[in-house]
Amino acid sequence: MRAGQQARRWRSALIKLARTQPLGTLGLIICIVVIFLGVFAPWVSRYDPFVTAPFDRLHGPSISHWMGTDEYGRDMYSRIVYGARVSLYVSFFSIAIGTFVGYLVGIFSGYVGGKADELLQRVVDAMLAFPSLLLALTIVSVLGAGLDKVIAAIAVTLAPRATRVARGVVLSVKENVYVDAARVVGASPIRIMVRHVLPNAMAPFLVLASVALGAAILTEASLSFLGLGVPPPHPSWGRMLSGAAQNLALLAPWLMVFPGAAIMVLVLGFNLFGDTLRDIWDPKMRGR
Repeated sequence: MRAGQQARRWRSALIKLARTQPLGTLGLIICIVVIFLGVFAPWVSRYDPFVTAPFDRLHGPSISHWMGTDEYGRDMYSRIVYGARVSLYVSFFSIAIGTFVGYLVGIFSGYVGGKADELLQRVVDAMLAFPSLLLALTIVSVLGAGLDKVIAAIAVTLAPRATRVARGVVLSVKENVYVDAARVVGASPIRIMVRHVLPNAMAPFLVLASVALGAAILTEASLSFLGLGVPPPHPSWGRMLSGAAQNLALLAPWLMVFPGAAIMVLVLGFNLFGDTLRDIWDPKMRGR
């Protein structure tokens, strides 16, 4: 009985979301579909994305190869599906590390204040002075290519913005009456941050993480396009675009169209869903 009530509650919430936020619902559907394809890639792909077939090279889209084949005869649909797995893996882990660490630093900086806040914010200013892609390129160039190196580079580029957002939220929250009451009764600063400040900063954190997913995917694709991202044999959308743009743009345009469309659709989905979360949770946006 309770499970049925919970299911009806979820169903009504989804219907309400679809009616009030159609673009956000579209973004959520796109994200769910791409995540499903990435997670179940071995079952939804038609061919092994790593197996070459020289006699099938550069075949256009057809019934047997829905998105054609590349210069090595590999099925493009299978590589796009497996590329979704790589992009989601890199983006989710970079968001989990960069945004979470940046948010913790921002909460500490905003609540403690004083010289510690001043020092941390000057470091953040120095990091924000670099364009995100240039900073990621510098880090990958120093650390070397590799999946974990790309995740670390993207996480570093995301952390400063998360720090700024968290600090702004904390500066507002810590002036509330219930925080002063907690200090009066003798609560420690760590307890106040965990019990009172952190829960009030969760909604902006989720919005920031959902929007930053799109930026992380673009950064990973850009690094792979420049040859400094996810190394072979991992199928990466950015690396697919790089090879097609350099040699096969006119001969086999589908090699650029499908990876580019995959990047555009996924980033659009995360951005639409992130904007919807902001509209739902930000009181200033509700009255528009």
